[in-house]
This record gives sequence, structure tokens and C-alpha cells, in this order.
Amino acid sequence: MKKSRLKLGFIAAVIAVLSFCVVSCDTVKIKDYPAVGTSFEYEVDDSIPLYDPEDGYIANKSRGFRGEAYINLGTDEGYPGSGENYYAILDEQLERYASDGITLLQVYVYLGKYCDTDIPDGAFEQLKEYFETVRDKGIKILLRFAYETESSEKGPRTKDIERHCGQIKAFISDNEKLFCSVVYAVQLGIIGLWGEGHTSINNIDEKRVIKALADAIPESVPLMVRTPELLSKVPDELESRFGVHDDFLVGYDHEWGMMSWEDENYDKLLNKCKYTVTDGEMPWGRSGEKIDIVGLLGQCVGYGLTSLSIEHNYKEDGNAYCLEECKSIYLTEAELKENAFPYNPLLLVDEKISVYDYLRYHLGYQLVASNLTIGEGKASFMITNYGFACPYNYEMEIYVDGQKAELYDAYDFRDLVQFGQKIYEFDYNGGEISVRFVNGRDPSDVIRLYNDIPFTADGMNVICAIE
Repeated sequence: MKKSRLKLGFIAAVIAVLSFCVVSCDTVKIKDYPAVGTSFEYEVDDSIPLYDPEDGYIANKSRGFRGEAYINLGTDEGYPGSGENYYAILDEQLERYASDGITLLQVYVYLGKYCDTDIPDGAFEQLKEYFETVRDKGIKILLRFAYETESSEKGPRTKDIERHCGQIKAFISDNEKLFCSVVYAVQLGIIGLWGEGHTSINNIDEKRVIKALADAIPESVPLMVRTPELLSKVPDELESRFGVHDDFLVGYDHEWGMMSWEDENYDKLLNKCKYTVTDGEMPWGRSGEKIDIVGLLGQCVGYGLTSLSIEHNYKEDGNAYCLEECKSIYLTEAELKENAFPYNPLLLVDEKISVYDYLRYHLGYQLVASNLTIGEGKASFMITNYGFACPYNYEMEIYVDGQKAELYDAYDFRDLVQFGQKIYEFDYNGGEISVRFVNGRDPSDVIRLYNDIPFTADGMNVICAIE
């Protein structure tokens, strides 16, 4: 199974380039977003105790390295035709990457049995049970629906996809709490081989499919498409919900990449990505594709990646590939500064950090509280985001002596994009001060700050304790 999956991934990349060549003449239209900084404006002090690396890795949710799993609805298989049980794949992934501290899996849900029929109730019951299992294991998923593989003899038509999206919408409505507690983002998928957005058996109206899937998925759940051309087909009223996923990260301007780095839209694409959720992966290690390490990091920072596949180019078939090698490749503090890579200086050892650890800690958000001031009936503190990406859809709550406080200047997660810092001020007349970051669609998904402070079971970061 492993060999076939790796082979298929390489074939997908080959086919993808053909697709990109076909669509390269399409009009690309990327919305302008405010430019983010390249350095931090304020110095972080230790008025709130800072994180002690000896306390170990903090495995916050909805960010970081991710594994990869499959479920072929209506069968016991994971990947269609593999004969491998989908629960076995799930357990294998979690066991394989346990030491990497993953809290994410990319899950492909294959609908190939139902290309020209309704999805039966039994298949949705199967999907519900799968989501419940994932939830019980404490994992979030990056979800992609797909129909076709290299062995598929038929595929859906646009009207079939629209009908299925209507069914998916009803399924989510009936199981919204479960869906929102498990799914942290959804890729457009659906179209073509492996849901990669290309090489469909039938001609697909991409704009109609984009609208249908967006209508099916709750508004608070971010969406992604595979190419700038697809992003350009997203209606203006939905644009803010969509990011991209770059599934060919190699660290240099490659013909199989998203677009030429010299394209006038490339910087606009990178800037837009920092305000939503963006994901990516390297090609399979066995493909032999060269990886430029510093360039790869530049892409991860440039896109503001929320997650990166740990299944690709790490340890395939018992062999060591790029990500494994990155454990012994180091970045110095000077190199981090020279390349304008955000980093938490407390995570450096002897003024350096391994590339593997740099990614593990800085993918997605990494929030630190500091610069606490109290006086004259007021208190304030600063939040710094050392991560690549904003804490998308997380709400911040301040509690003083157990009571929720009102901020003078309202919180917006977009204030904490890459290199983001924000000072928050509120009334204060004594008592314990706590900060809680909670996912707007899942109350159990809370953020532990990178501070050496008490963190309670309900997600309270105690930044000022009263003895």
C-alpha cells in the first residue's frame, strides 16, 4: 500500500504540471490585502513568565505537521482499490507520528461509488462514525472530498457534484457540532484525480462547484483551492473564506509550482494567504525531486502555512528524506534575521535551531503574552505571534477575577498575522487576570500560550496570578 501511494503521488505531480500548462493562460485575479511586517515592532519583556523549552513541545490544535489518511465511503477501504482498512490507516498514521506531536490529519473522503447516484444514508452514517473516532482520538482534520483515481472508469458531472454538496450540507446540518469539532479546514477537492482540481473524466464547471461546496460548508470553516486560477474563480462575496494549498513545495521557482515567482500576482497571492488558512506539502521523497531547504522555509513563511504534510518527504518505506535530514540541519539566529523568518528566540539553543524544530514550532500560530502593565484602574498586556499564520477564527477573552472584561480596542485575529503584535487594555481594580483563546466553532479547541504560566483545563492562561 505504501509503495502504491507514493507512486500515485508522483504520478499526480506529473499530471498536475500538464494541467497547469493548460490553465496557465487563464486570467489570474488576486485581491489586494495589507502587507504584513518583516520584523517585530516591540521588544518582548518577561513581565509575564516566558516559555521554558525544557517543559516540552506544546501541541496546540489546528496547526503544525499533519499526517494523511483515506476513507472510501461504502467500502472498508481507505484508498480505493488498496484493500487496506481505513481505520488501520488512521491508527498507523497516529502511531507513526506520535513522537512528532501531530494533532492534524489530512483526510481524503472518496465518493467514487456514487458518481451518478445519490450518496446513501449508510455512507453518511459511516462518515459520522469515522468523524467520531477521529474526535475521540483528539485529532483535527483537513478535509478533502474526491471521486477519481488513476483507475477510475467514470467520474461525476457538475450536476452530480452539486447534488452531493446538497446532501453534504444536510449531513453537516444534522451533525454540525461534530463536524465543527473535527474539521479545521476544507479543501475544494472534488474535481479530477485525487481531488487535485485537474484531469477530470468529465468537463466540470468549476465556478458552480466552488459555490456548491462553499454553500455546504459552515461559514466559519476556511476553504482552500489548489491553484491561483481556481482562486480567481471564487465569487467576490466568498473570497475572504478561501486560501490555497500548494502541494509542490520544493523551495525554488519550479514549473510545477503555483505560479512563477516573477509573476506580478505572486506577491499578492502570498500576502492574501497570510489572512486565511493555507496548507502545503513537498513531493514524495522517492520522486527524487531536489529540495532547497532555505527556499522551502521561505515558501512556508511566504504562504503563512498553517500546516505541512509530514507524510511526504520524511520517512517513506523506511528511508530518510528531506524532513528527517532537517533534524540535523540548523538555522542560526543571523540566518533567521537575514531571511526575515519569524522566530521565538527562546527556542534557540546556542543561537540556532534545527530546520525540523523550526517548522514544528512555527507552523501556524504561536502566541506569547508579555509587557504586562497595571496602574490607575487599568491593565494592559501584549500578544506576539511568532508563528507563520494568524490564529484563524480564534476569539480572545479576558477575565479579571473570574469576570469577563471589555477591551478598549476590540480583538481581531487578523491583528495577529505574521509578525503581528497587539497591546490590549482594559479596566482593572485588582484580581487574577486570565486570557482564553477559543476556536469560534469548537469550544474545546483552546490555545495554550508559549508562557511559563498556569493553563487550566478550560483553556485559561493565567497571566497575572494573585497569591
